[in-house]
Amino acid sequence: MIQRIQSLWLFLAGIGGLLTYKLPLWNCILNDSTTKAFYVAENLWLFAIIILTSIIGFVTIFLFKKRMQQKWLCFLGMLLSAGIFGLEYYLIETFKDSHSFLESSWQIGSVLPILMLILFFLAFLGITKDDKMVKSVDRIR
Repeated sequence: MIQRIQSLWLFLAGIGGLLTYKLPLWNCILNDSTTKAFYVAENLWLFAIIILTSIIGFVTIFLFKKRMQQKWLCFLGMLLSAGIFGLEYYLIETFKDSHSFLESSWQIGSVLPILMLILFFLAFLGITKDDKMVKSVDRIR
């Protein structure tokens, strides 16, 4: 059913993926006083994983009759979110090593994969709770 709380968590996780695509991950001021912002679209693998994770978040909402499949997709979403964060960190650290800069700062786009991981986890817990409730009602019948 669409009105369950895990549907909200999954929707927010999908929105988080789309926002990660739009928002900068990291900003720096290079030695020649130019500003460089690092976005997801600069790396094909990162872009593909972000889009896939967002799609998983949105599609999982409509699989409410298949709770086991929803749980697996939430788990996959958690793994991909952790992978996104790790890949972001690796790419930015590689950029830091290859360029010299005066000042740098992490931006909100770099934190969103962690938020997505938490939202997928909350959805997983909600689906597990629903699954237990349905099994207990089946025992009564």
